[in-house]
Amino acid sequence: MRTAGVAALVAVIAIAVCAPAGVARAADAEATAPAAKAAPFDPGKAAAAAQIADPEAATRAYLDSVSPERRAQTKAYAAGHYVFQIIDFAFSGAVMILFLALGISVRFRNLARRVTRIRALQTAVYWLQFYLASTVIGFPLALYTEYFREKHYGLLTQDLGGFLADQGKAILIGCIVGAVLISLLYGILRRAPRLWWVWLSGFAIALVVLTVAVTPVVIQPLFNKFTPVENPEVRNSVLTMAHDHGIPADEVYQMDASRRTDRVSAYVAGMLGSMRIVMFDTTLKRCTPPEIQMIMGHEMGHYVMNHVWRTIGFLAVLVVLAALFVRWAFARVLRRWPKLGIEGIADVAGLPLLSLLFSLVIFVAAPIFNSYSRYEEAQADDFGLDASRQPDAAATTFLKLGEYRDLEPAPIIEAIFFDHPSGKNRIRNAMDWKHAHAGGAR
Repeated sequence: MRTAGVAALVAVIAIAVCAPAGVARAADAEATAPAAKAAPFDPGKAAAAAQIADPEAATRAYLDSVSPERRAQTKAYAAGHYVFQIIDFAFSGAVMILFLALGISVRFRNLARRVTRIRALQTAVYWLQFYLASTVIGFPLALYTEYFREKHYGLLTQDLGGFLADQGKAILIGCIVGAVLISLLYGILRRAPRLWWVWLSGFAIALVVLTVAVTPVVIQPLFNKFTPVENPEVRNSVLTMAHDHGIPADEVYQMDASRRTDRVSAYVAGMLGSMRIVMFDTTLKRCTPPEIQMIMGHEMGHYVMNHVWRTIGFLAVLVVLAALFVRWAFARVLRRWPKLGIEGIADVAGLPLLSLLFSLVIFVAAPIFNSYSRYEEAQADDFGLDASRQPDAAATTFLKLGEYRDLEPAPIIEAIFFDHPSGKNRIRNAMDWKHAHAGGAR
């Protein structure tokens, strides 16, 4: 058993260290040259698809309005994205294992103890070492996946200087906010050595609520500029739709997403008084008024149907189950490998182990959460169709979203990796709605 355990650790480390370059080449091999930005679909073929009454035939016609070259490009991008999710998990896990096995985490803790006698400050000093070290180690992989690969597929408009500036800003926030949160976390672990998993679960859930509440008005403005939508026709139509469905909004904001990407998107975010209706400026530039109505109807559906609170409730169950698993696994690891030098659950040197165990739960539970997310997204699609009555605009919107999503994935891929229904399923749903409301759709 001991030999098998060591072999498993070596295998994970080897895969994490060697896979990024090799798999990156394999994942990108289908795209032989940097992608030239092309129209997401043929407008003439899409217009013809809108005239087809049969839902199945109309769905096929919409999908066929995307060129084979474009479909191959998005499939290659999506396939690489799935692979890099696995690589990221393996690589991050390998880094945590190395921090533990080589005694790096213990050295971080000992240095923090030499710096100060105050426990909370010791935790903060440890966090700065841990966070910066893991960020530096993971930066080459992040640079490839988040910058060079996005550039390769024509999905990033930002230059390298802007990308690095954003990364620097995010690291600074991570240092400050992370130090505070980790200090609070280990304060809980020290004061509740037996029921820490209960208090930790409550802390995590409260943190999710706080994050949802403050992100739209505190965090996001640090990275993007938000201004009221200037087009009165768009603004008034969105506000009218919001008021018709009981959403207390008095403004619609646009975000300067075009400084990074030309993807289309929008959201209705926030809670506890911080709710905002936001559209990407790319959505205003690239989408027709009917498409905007469908997009905003979908996003408002999340708000009206209380998806934020429902998702928090779903996450709360997962958090409690994860905490129970971590409680069992953490103690088991310490008994098996006492020479790691971790003094107990309240020892900050055990943070890599906590991170590894929680990451494992998140990785394993991802398909479950994705299934729940697809359920809510399908509900929001239905709400958007009822609110906008624009099924054909919904279809062309989903084709535009297919610029960075596989429109027609294998069912197993959709089940595991997709947090939204596939483009094919969303278009078919819109065509079914159109067929059921024949004469009432616009």
